[in-house]
Amino acid sequence: MVQQQKKIKRKRWYPILPTSQFRIQEIGESFTAEPSKLIGKTVSVNAMELTRDPKKQNVKLIFKITEVKDNKAFTEIKSYQMLNSAVKRFITQGKSKIDSSFKLETKDNINVVAKPVLITRSKTSRSILSRLRKNSEEFLKTTVKKNTYNENINLLLDARLQSQLREHLKKTYPLSGCHIRIFEKR
Repeated sequence: MVQQQKKIKRKRWYPILPTSQFRIQEIGESFTAEPSKLIGKTVSVNAMELTRDPKKQNVKLIFKITEVKDNKAFTEIKSYQMLNSAVKRFITQGKSKIDSSFKLETKDNINVVAKPVLITRSKTSRSILSRLRKNSEEFLKTTVKKNTYNENINLLLDARLQSQLREHLKKTYPLSGCHIRIFEKR
């Protein structure tokens, strides 16, 4: 009887690299024998680690592995998310909160979902809340359409999109908080 020998594939570590807009060298590693199985997997990283800015500790970025080349896994940003604990800290008694969700399209024709959270300075009537929701949707549609997906992520990380939205909505009703809770590809 002839024994057949099985080929044993050796597993190895593959470093996972962020997109080129970040200075950090790698965001993680994955141990696998088949590098093609890495494609499509996601890695969650705190924005403070990527930008070295403690003010961004309440935000996490989710990267999706798109290709493996030269024994390195390359990624793209799939989602920007604010931690739930941070959102809860902003809301106190005597204020109104508006949670909404909008489907938008970027300049490079990527469909995204944006979920802003607006917090008023005091209890507010439903008519004003609905006007704030409508105005925020109109503003986000036009602003997100002007920029590519990566430019929008940079605006979010620098908090420029949130401050522009707050400035726009200030005419309708003064806000104590204006944040984008989730911004992700669909």
